Amino acid sequence: MTYQAMLDRARKFERQGRFGEAAAVFADAAEAMRAHGDWTSAVATQARCARALAAAGRTGEAQRMLDTIDRTAASMPVEVRAGLDAQAAHIMAAAGRTGEAARRAWSAMSGFWSLHDAKRADAAGAHAARLIVKDAGPRGALLPLRELLAQMPPGGDGHRQVTALLADAERRPDRDHDVLVTDPDTAAWGRLAAALAVGAHLAVGNGVAWNTLTDPDDAAGDRVLLERDWGVTDHDSWREQTDALLDARNSDPAIQMVLDRRVRGRDRRVWQAAIVDWCRERDIADETVREIVEMSELILRYESRFRADGILPPDGLVESVYGYDFGRAVNMARWGLGAGYCEAEEAEKCVLTAGQRANQVYTSWRSFSAGYILGRMLRFDDGEFGEWYERSLTGHRVLAEDPDSPWRRMAWG
Repeated sequence: MTYQAMLDRARKFERQGRFGEAAAVFADAAEAMRAHGDWTSAVATQARCARALAAAGRTGEAQRMLDTIDRTAASMPVEVRAGLDAQAAHIMAAAGRTGEAARRAWSAMSGFWSLHDAKRADAAGAHAARLIVKDAGPRGALLPLRELLAQMPPGGDGHRQVTALLADAERRPDRDHDVLVTDPDTAAWGRLAAALAVGAHLAVGNGVAWNTLTDPDDAAGDRVLLERDWGVTDHDSWREQTDALLDARNSDPAIQMVLDRRVRGRDRRVWQAAIVDWCRERDIADETVREIVEMSELILRYESRFRADGILPPDGLVESVYGYDFGRAVNMARWGLGAGYCEAEEAEKCVLTAGQRANQVYTSWRSFSAGYILGRMLRFDDGEFGEWYERSLTGHRVLAEDPDSPWRRMAWG
């Protein structure tokens, strides 16, 4: 197999999210290049191998390989060192060394500009800018972003991207959560974007881009989150949790049962009598029946507050909490892809399924948001109207009112 064929195969594995296999092929290609005395190509390919290892979660191995490559490349031409810096930025970011990653990306940009390679310089500069924002936060990133922009010739794609990131940082509040972030390099419209917007509540809450599934610089964080909060450590456990969310089986089924017993209107007694009848038909214990009826009272309290705060219209009711599971399913797909537990095609299919099922249950972004928030409140807030509620309300208002919000730019369904 020729070098090019090996590299093409490795890149195909990368596009499919099969990073471990990509790393193995890159390693074989680098070894073949060294055997033929092509040292500069071998260094570049070994750097790609290290990046693939990092994307596969093997960050320790990737960093050790990077250290070796750095020593080898110290006396090599600027083109080799610039390419190595570009790959090193991804490796260090995956290992959580975001500040160092930003510096390597910046160095790569400078090297590529010295070679008059505008395309790669733009890509490295935009990567450096994103890493700076991630490392320092929007406010802390203002000065370095301005300095970076000053080193980029106007008119190029990289200059445009960094300008957009700087403008976003300047108008964002001094916090890294409860803010709308849109990836300028990814489509913010279309079928996939509309489905991704179903997961926008969590994206806004976490301060991450709502319109992309990929964040190659936080693979380690995705794996930690999945294991800590979901018990997910591999593809099978990720798939199990994802399917439960897509089937709306993660939330307490009693909530939806209670909502389903209500006919249109607000007659509390009729509704609660229907709940009791349903429970009696199934020989449910009296204590449990009382708890379920109390849940209906709590739902009424939340709906009243939702109407007062504009989450629901003046006569609005919540008809389903399935949206809470569908919204989290979108983010589960994002985390699973980032952690390397699924391929991009599988993650996108999960997102599209979540969007389709949300469209079948709800009639608008507003009704979806109300269902999502109620599901979240009944799990975490328990009628306190505390921080969980305030942050959810903030997220709703950002998505409902910001002119750049996908909920403002795309029709429901």
